[in-house]
Formats: sequence, structure tokens, C-alpha cells
Amino acid sequence: MKNSLIIRFIIVLTLFSGIYACSSNPYDKFIGTWRAADVDAAFDEQLATPEMLKQVIQVEKQLFFKFLNDSIMHIHTMDQTLKAYWFFDEESGRIDYRFAEAASLLSELGVYKDGTITAESQTALGKLTITYQKE
Repeated sequence: MKNSLIIRFIIVLTLFSGIYACSSNPYDKFIGTWRAADVDAAFDEQLATPEMLKQVIQVEKQLFFKFLNDSIMHIHTMDQTLKAYWFFDEESGRIDYRFAEAASLLSELGVYKDGTITAESQTALGKLTITYQKE
């Protein structure tokens, strides 16, 4: 009798574990609004003035993006909202996107690690590193 109850308990526990595993989506951690928490502009001081540096940082902090589901995101700039498709490589943590327009090229958004997305880019003025956090 006790063995029968234990076997039933194990079966029920296994079923619930299976249902939970199938319903959890690894992309759910991205869904929501992400904003720049930190902007580091390591620019050449001979090419960029402090005012220019401040302006670049301010513009980058106004940009944000919303992951709507496991494939679509909106990128919000100062004056427009752009639809994009995003892709996540679990092995590297890299997030890429392409705009919804036909023939749009794939671009790197950044690398996801420990709850943040870090985007690095090399510009003519120097290196720009932006760390995004989910609201």
C-alpha cells in the first residue's frame, strides 16, 4: 500500500515537473523594457570635446528597447520607434537583431550576462560601452 502511494506521488511529481519545464521559456527573461544604466565613452580627448562627450552620453541614455516576445522588439530612439527581429545565442550570450524591412542586415545588440546587456562599439572618436538593465 505504501509503495503504491509512493509510486503515485512520483508519477504526479514527474508530470508537474514536465509541464513546468515545457511552459518555461528561456527568452522570458528578456521580455520588457531595457534602458541604459551606464554609458562609458572612452573617446580620444583630441577628437572629442567634453561637451560632445556629454551629448553622446545623453543621446545614448534616451535610447531604449522593448522585447515584446521571443522574436520581436521595438527600438525607441528620440523621435521614432523601429520594429526589429531579435535572436539570442545561448552559448555566447550574444543578442543580434535586424530591422523589419526587407534586406535588413543583422547587427549585434550586445551580450547578455548576469541580468545585463552590454553593447560595445568602436567609433571614429573611440570606444563606446553601454550597459542596459531591465526596468
